[in-house]
Amino acid sequence: MRISRLLSALLLAVPVAAEEVIVPAGPFTMGIDHPRATDEKPSRQVYLSAFSIDRYEVTNARFAAFVAATGYQTEAEKRGAEKADSISWRQPHGPSSVAAPSHPVVYVSWQDAHAYCAWRGGRLPTEAEWEKSARGSDGRLWPWGAKFAAGRANLWGAEDGYEQLAPVGSFPSGASPYGALDMAGNVWEWCADWYDANYYATGPTKDPQGPETGRLKVLRGGSWINPGPVLRSINRFEVLPVERSPYIGFRCARSHAP
Repeated sequence: MRISRLLSALLLAVPVAAEEVIVPAGPFTMGIDHPRATDEKPSRQVYLSAFSIDRYEVTNARFAAFVAATGYQTEAEKRGAEKADSISWRQPHGPSSVAAPSHPVVYVSWQDAHAYCAWRGGRLPTEAEWEKSARGSDGRLWPWGAKFAAGRANLWGAEDGYEQLAPVGSFPSGASPYGALDMAGNVWEWCADWYDANYYATGPTKDPQGPETGRLKVLRGGSWINPGPVLRSINRFEVLPVERSPYIGFRCARSHAP
């Protein structure tokens, strides 16, 4: 009963349709040539077909709508690892907490994120799509430009007004060139790709989809627990696809017809 009431409360905050931004077809600079760079090099021109990506990270309200419409059980619920009185996407701060409708959904695995996007008629963005959406076609290092600037993202150690998660879209001055928000900070975001440390050197230069197989999935963007340098749009991080944490969320993408 408690979960049903929570879902009902979250559903009240769901708009009719998710807002997307269009990323036009064309090349962009992917990666960086830097002495300290490891899996972010080499820098190269990559061509992507046109696609759309969510303006905002997926919220608790939107994920609740998915669960209510489909009866979806998270991977953790299926394994019995997520009980009604445990930390979960419904209760991200513990059993006595309630998920804020406008906060990004957390404690979701890669498969949970993938299932939600498929229900929406979309998919998780590829790593290349995510990077272009964040940094544009002019090679910037953060969504807003070449230099870090406080007050443009929810991150660790900053006087941004939030101890942990922030409502999505709280930092309009941190928008990417295409208008996507929170691509730096708030939560790390799942990408479709398997992780390969050498993929930037070996992958195709047109519409790369990532390795065909792997053990780890890619996260991008940094979170509220990370300092500014980690929020760079080129920064790559890898975790097991079953990982769930208060630092990981996602957004969806959608291909456009040629």
